[in-house]
Amino acid sequence: MVSLTISSIAFFSTLLALLVLIRMAPSLKLLDHPGGRKDHTGKTPVVGGLSIALVFLVALPVLDTSTWAGMALAISILLLIGVLDDLHDLPPLPKFVAQAFAALLLFYLADVKLLSVGNLIGTGSIGTSLLGPWITVFAVIGVMNAINMADGIDGHAGFISLIAFVAYAYVARESGLWEQYKLLLVLCGGVAAFLMLNARSPWLAQAKTFLGDSGSMVMGFLIASFAVDLTQGPGRTFSPICALWVVVIPLCDCVSLMIRRKLSGSSMFAADRQHLHHYLLLRGLSVGQATMASATANVACATIGVLGWKLHVAEPVMFAGFVTLFVAYHFYMAHVFRSSGDSKEDTANAMRQIPLR
Repeated sequence: MVSLTISSIAFFSTLLALLVLIRMAPSLKLLDHPGGRKDHTGKTPVVGGLSIALVFLVALPVLDTSTWAGMALAISILLLIGVLDDLHDLPPLPKFVAQAFAALLLFYLADVKLLSVGNLIGTGSIGTSLLGPWITVFAVIGVMNAINMADGIDGHAGFISLIAFVAYAYVARESGLWEQYKLLLVLCGGVAAFLMLNARSPWLAQAKTFLGDSGSMVMGFLIASFAVDLTQGPGRTFSPICALWVVVIPLCDCVSLMIRRKLSGSSMFAADRQHLHHYLLLRGLSVGQATMASATANVACATIGVLGWKLHVAEPVMFAGFVTLFVAYHFYMAHVFRSSGDSKEDTANAMRQIPLR
């Protein structure tokens, strides 16, 4: 009953915040304009992530009695830099600096520290030692950018985030981590409300709001934060590799694409249309179908991660499966975009014929 109450309050609070901020978006200039790589029609408010984050920030000091201040400060910094990015399209460097600073706040103030990556190769737990802060920064930035890259079609990043939060909420409950469980319920309710106004459905032909860069960064930050928090410290039995399985699809997409960009001589941060959701659209799926196909794959992988933990599957086995999936994904996507005549120009021309939003 308490679980339903928390998630319901978060759902309706976020929905109210969304409706208010959508009306305020034009005066705040928080609008995503079509053009360039953006193929949606009309000016769309980018207040989805901001609404979720504001409700979470209100809930944070109520439900987290110890380290909420560090988390709140980190989220506030990401919201600020994200809103500035939504307004002025910032270059990568200031965003990376803000992301790194937020991750360091997570480590030093919120006491969420990646101190071990687990027993990946069967020789015992691999600690991070003095590199702990920087490995934490690397991991958090990686997940943030994976979620940001996934935010390319309606509902996509939202469903990935919701699946991760649901999986981590289950782990938190089973582990007796009640503060984390309640906070994750807030996020589940908030993201569910956002999807009501973002994901394609019989009652929504076009998104009423987007996450925005502020939203995708905060969602990625929170996913990474809980992945670390649930796997590190006393009473935690959820292994880091199982936590990674929950978000393996966006991680594979992000890392594979950056490798392919580097090998082709492009900047690893240059935007293109060779993401998983672009591939699904090029194969004839509608935006809604592509989102559901990706969500189904994410549910399957999250289930593998959680079941691997519950069934005590050896961490080296889970790690081997993770690496195998990444290698298969990378070489398949590289082959697809190389062999089917999909040069960057060909892919871009084909994608312009498909409404992404």
